[in-house]
Amino acid sequence: MGSVRRVLVADDDREMLDMVSRVLARLGLDVIPATSGGDLLEKIANQGPFDLVVTDVSMPWMSGLQVMHSARSAGQLCPVIVMTGLRNQRTADEVHALGAEVRRLNKPFSVDELESMVRASLPHAVAVAC
Repeated sequence: MGSVRRVLVADDDREMLDMVSRVLARLGLDVIPATSGGDLLEKIANQGPFDLVVTDVSMPWMSGLQVMHSARSAGQLCPVIVMTGLRNQRTADEVHALGAEVRRLNKPFSVDELESMVRASLPHAVAVAC
């Protein structure tokens, strides 16, 4: 294959979005940023496919989980990393409901934790895309 893997990163916190984007770009990935749930939904619909989606949960208008549940319902099954500071059971259940190829990254996290999770997510990304 040999092509650069495309990763969609969504977070309404500009500092977090920039940090995650820089880390992923350093890993040689093509990073497409989204600044809200609506932006995430639009980019999945119009700029896919993506090899991986990294999304925050809490964002204005539509949460990252709502967007990814909609994408799953539409048959888009790419790997997802859900970044969240929420530790409640409801969030855990919603993340679990996204199915296979979903990982939860609890905030705050280190660059090493992020890189490790991205590497673990991408080997499976060849067969499925959002």
